Amino acid sequence: MDSNATPIIADPVPDHPLLKGRREIGRGESTIVVEADTVDGQERVFKILSSPTDYAYYTAPDRPTGRHFPVVFADHGTVGKSSRGFPFHIVEVERLYPLPGQGDAVELATKISTSYFDACMAWRNFAHDMGRIALHHLAVTPMGWSDALQESLKALEEFSAEYDALPDLIKADNLMMRKDGTLVFSDPVFME
Repeated sequence: MDSNATPIIADPVPDHPLLKGRREIGRGESTIVVEADTVDGQERVFKILSSPTDYAYYTAPDRPTGRHFPVVFADHGTVGKSSRGFPFHIVEVERLYPLPGQGDAVELATKISTSYFDACMAWRNFAHDMGRIALHHLAVTPMGWSDALQESLKALEEFSAEYDALPDLIKADNLMMRKDGTLVFSDPVFME
């Protein structure tokens, strides 16, 4: 494994009736993604979350919502514990897709990631807080964002501050899209 790669959660899919026989479609540092049923034409997945920050991002009453945030359908409770000691939470959300090689969503994601990275480099002397400062820079600097995206960046900044989360707008799977091409902040925060 590349020493700079984000470690993938090693835990098996927890034993739960909702998850039995379902195909795993992805993993991250603290998340396992399993296919769920399509309801009224809306494809869904079960996200099995082992990070309190991720769980708050998907379920807190004051979590960011709107055009550029995932739609959450249900919180199905907990099932066991991860190897990191945190409970697994099963949350049913809309299915999102990786960004394709080109298109409007890719161009927007590239602009966000590049601008965020550049701001991180500008604020790197603040080490621990550079990501938060970089996100603030994106949220307040006129960069030609749509009003909806500007509001989403501000909401993400407020969530990061309130929940003491660190933003990450660089990793590929943190910016995904709906089938209609809408860019979505799928997993843009992590625990300190």
